[in-house]
Formats: sequence, structure tokens, C-alpha cells
Amino acid sequence: MIQIMRKRKVFVIFLWIFLAGIIIALSATYYIFNMPRRNISREKPVYTLNAKQLISEFRKDEAVATARYLDQTIAVKGEIKGIRTLDNHSMVFSLDDEMEGVSCTVDSVDIVKNSAILKQFIKGATGSFKGRCSGMLMDVQVINCVPE
Repeated sequence: MIQIMRKRKVFVIFLWIFLAGIIIALSATYYIFNMPRRNISREKPVYTLNAKQLISEFRKDEAVATARYLDQTIAVKGEIKGIRTLDNHSMVFSLDDEMEGVSCTVDSVDIVKNSAILKQFIKGATGSFKGRCSGMLMDVQVINCVPE
């Protein structure tokens, strides 16, 4: 009888620990998926430059440029060479060169907020964006952009 009571007590303790673990995991998942994102439109840019300057700094020394600009709010200005709409309804504006220039990604929420300004941005026009630099792949990536 005492042995059955001990097994039951161990089972109840294990069950409570398991349930607490599930609650902690669900809470962490909820927090991660619902955490507020940075509001780039309220941030002041750390660096203001044109697209050609930004591209040349990354081509000159990518490690130094990455250390300087990565995750920083920057303002970039340049000639719009390409405009694409992605599957998630975001828009990508390519500045100065479609393949090896600066790609400014505007999220769908910011497209709705700034639709009047974005309608003026056509190929060949000059565009100015403020966003967070996320490094260089083939082109310099600036994400969470808002038009200026």
C-alpha cells in the first residue's frame, strides 16, 4: 500500500512539473510571436547616405561596413531601378542597381500607412527610405523601411 502511494505521489509531482513546463513553453511562444517590433518611423537615423556610398563601403570592406551598419537605422537615398511586390504583400525597391544595389523592403503594414508617398515612387525617380540595415547578400539589404 505504501509503495502504491509513493508511486502515485511521484506521478503527481511529475505531472505538475510537466504541466508547468507546457505553460512556460506556451507563454514563451506567445511572447515571441507577439512582441512589439521596432518602429523605424519614430527612430532617428544613425547614418544618412546615398545608395552609391553605402554600396561602395560594403564593396570596399564588407566586414567593416557590416560592423558599422548592421541593425542600425539608416536613411538611404537613390534612383529607383526596380520595384517588386512579394508574396507577403511587402514591396522591395531596388536603388541604383537591381542586382547589386540597395534593396529597401517596405512591410505590408507600412505600405498601407504610406500609400500616397509610395505611389510617387516609380522607376527612374529618386527615392528616400529609412530602415534597418541587415547586411549584404548580393545587394545591401535594408528592411522595415518607411519612405521619407
